[in-house]
Amino acid sequence: MRILSSALFWRILLSSLLVVGVLGVGLQRANAAHEQVDKKFERLVQHDLKLADYAEQLLRITSDLETGKRGYLLTGSDMLLRTYYDARQELHGVLIEAQEVAESGIEDERVAAFGRLVNEWIDTISEPQIKARREGTIDQKVVDRGEQLTDQMRAVLGDLRKHAEDDADSGEDEAFAVADASKRTTFTVLMLAIIIALGSGAWIALDIAGTTGRLEEALATTGRLEPMEGLPPRRDELGAVGQSLAKMNKLLLDKDSSLRATLAERERTLAELTRANAELAERDDRARGYAEFVRELKTLDMKALAASGMQSLVRLSGAQVGVVYLLDDADRLVPVQASASDGRAFEHRTFGADGLPRSVMERREPLLLRSDSLAESPPKLDLGIGQAPLRWVLGFPVAVGDEGAGAVVLGGIHELGSDLAGFVNDAARQLAVALHNAWTHDRLREKSVALAEQGERLTRANRVKTEFLASMSHELRTPLSAILGFADLLMTSPKEQLSTRAHESLERIKRNGEHLLALINDVLDLAKAEAGRIEVRVAAVNVGQLARACLAEVDSLRGGKDLKLVADVGDGTIETMTDAQRVRQILLNLLSNAIKFTDRGEIVLTVRTTADEVQLAVRDTGIGIPAHAMTELFQDFHQLDVGDGRRHEGTGVGLALSRRLARALGGEIEVRSVEGQGSTFTLVLPRVAPRPTADPAPSSMPPPASTTGTLQ
Repeated sequence: MRILSSALFWRILLSSLLVVGVLGVGLQRANAAHEQVDKKFERLVQHDLKLADYAEQLLRITSDLETGKRGYLLTGSDMLLRTYYDARQELHGVLIEAQEVAESGIEDERVAAFGRLVNEWIDTISEPQIKARREGTIDQKVVDRGEQLTDQMRAVLGDLRKHAEDDADSGEDEAFAVADASKRTTFTVLMLAIIIALGSGAWIALDIAGTTGRLEEALATTGRLEPMEGLPPRRDELGAVGQSLAKMNKLLLDKDSSLRATLAERERTLAELTRANAELAERDDRARGYAEFVRELKTLDMKALAASGMQSLVRLSGAQVGVVYLLDDADRLVPVQASASDGRAFEHRTFGADGLPRSVMERREPLLLRSDSLAESPPKLDLGIGQAPLRWVLGFPVAVGDEGAGAVVLGGIHELGSDLAGFVNDAARQLAVALHNAWTHDRLREKSVALAEQGERLTRANRVKTEFLASMSHELRTPLSAILGFADLLMTSPKEQLSTRAHESLERIKRNGEHLLALINDVLDLAKAEAGRIEVRVAAVNVGQLARACLAEVDSLRGGKDLKLVADVGDGTIETMTDAQRVRQILLNLLSNAIKFTDRGEIVLTVRTTADEVQLAVRDTGIGIPAHAMTELFQDFHQLDVGDGRRHEGTGVGLALSRRLARALGGEIEVRSVEGQGSTFTLVLPRVAPRPTADPAPSSMPPPASTTGTLQ
């Protein structure tokens, strides 16, 4: 190997071996001393101190045995006797461990002697005494013998502990002496190794320093790319470095000329990178322009969107012309914006609306046409100073789903690269979507305006209808009231001698007139409700008595039906502040409807209250209401088709009027119905406590009005 021929290597190696040899001898001596100290301390911890500790534990256990036995003999307490047996059990384990630690000879004999003495004490002294105590007798001879054995046990344990402690002190002194000798030897060896290392290191360093100085000068010459002077020969690594440095000097001089040629090539490469960077910058500008283009598409103003959007799209795509076509109100495809790359107005007739624009709108797919794929020569574009043929044309539909609104057409006189084609397609799609949104918004706005105008016309017509109904109801009620008055006068006048047939005719006139008057009143109230002119007179009302009175009033409407009318109003008095006349009108409407649509069973009028509400429910066992007809239930002048094949009398005003009256009173009418089983109409009114009066007696009829209001 080359390193074996190095003089520097052998000098360093011999110096290192000498230092290592000295340190090795010192380390061996220190290791032997350390092992000796470890053995002595191991014996000190594992034998001497442990044996002394076991002797101490046996002394404590002996005291616990004696204390537990004496305590039991004196007091007879089982707790002290339990202490005695616990100590006896612990004695057995500690005695076994002490026998394992004790070495043969005096230690083993003393542990065995203690074992014999303590077993003798237990068998001949403590157990008989405990037995005698239980029988109530005490033998004094046994007591004296127990004290002798106890003293002997303590003496044996004291000797054993003293012997173990003496051995521990002796071993500790020996271990420290060995450690001190090892420390002195180690210090001497270490100082000798340091002296040898310093001497050899200084010798080698002086030799290396002179050579490295000459190498530094040669290296500086090489750095300046100048020829270097020759170095003195050496047979070590520094000589190899000098030879390598001479070769490197020659190589660098040769490379310098070639690097200058390479530099010219790198400059050409840098120019190419500069062009690539310019292309990247162009793409970055295009991306920023695209982002700005997308922000411009957020408006819903069709004219502004078509103008700015198309102008930006023409600029981004590198096209020369662009046209936006949209459907007008007559569904004709017409151009709404045409832009050129220089911002001037453009004649859109270059692209006919019935050609490419209509084709892409109907197909709902974009179409890119290139000049090399056309059988005929492409159209030419007037540039102002001349004409140039179009190289490509892109048509993009303005459509979402199946709804087409128009088309966007772009054209350019330069070739469209594949990378730019995708970008142009995406930008055209964004503009098409924005145009469709604006086009849809304009259509919806026009429809909204038309619907608002139609709603206003309907509102005016409804107001005219309401005023007409109110006027006609007054005009009809006045002569009808006169007819009823004359009929009643004829029937009750004692001067008129009427035949039976004439009397029946007058009763028929009166009955039909009253029915017609009730219908006219309902129509009049409905008209007032629609016009917001229902009068509400609030006073204290006994709801229970009012419910019974209404039920009695409709009793005659049952006719020949097998119906039972039931009032479930409870025993207490239920009062609230409301309009008794309007509540009566609502209940009569609900009860008459229940009788009208129920042929058999029962009709129950229930009154219930909560802390905030009064609930009057009319439940029947009639034909019920179909689920699909619930939404039509409260429509004005509308009767439901209940599916029984019969036509029930009425105008369809009662329920509509009842709901309006209930809301005028601050309440509501709720409905639950099951077809074929019956219906429940519940009038829910706010519960307002009556103001205290001088006469607290309730009345079923409304007192004079205390408050008058108008439905707004």
